[in-house]
Amino acid sequence: MSRRPPGTANESARAQSPTRRLVLSGAAAVPLFSGSAPDSAAPVCETWLSRHAEHERLGKRWQQIETRLFRDHNWSKLTRAQRKRFPEKHEMDDLYDRMDALHEENRVLLASLPALVATSPLGICGKLAIAAIEVCPEENEEAHRLIASILRDYRALHGG
Repeated sequence: MSRRPPGTANESARAQSPTRRLVLSGAAAVPLFSGSAPDSAAPVCETWLSRHAEHERLGKRWQQIETRLFRDHNWSKLTRAQRKRFPEKHEMDDLYDRMDALHEENRVLLASLPALVATSPLGICGKLAIAAIEVCPEENEEAHRLIASILRDYRALHGG
């Protein structure tokens, strides 16, 4: 585990992407029910965004450990056997395993989202926030900016 885990495709756009807190704050006061139909998309989006935030935190911790190991212990020059002696190596492995599990769990949720109908601002904003995170601005800048602008406009329209 000497290599940094691959960054997400839209890593450079995170500062522009809506945060989970921003998305949820805009619609948190709105009930999850519109008429008589519950919003099945809202809790799924909240779970996805929560897992994504955890994945980001774990990735930053992994990078901090790796940076220190490279700086303080010449990590790239150590053999596998030498690296195993560091407690940080075990923490990095645990972080990587958890990040891998979170990624897989979110992949499954992402595949289910198109079939779920968002019936509240929370569900709609959640789906848009996920789309803004998943659409890589380097690969499709126009689509990414469009999704982010729809989310911004929707929140402005609904007082978020």
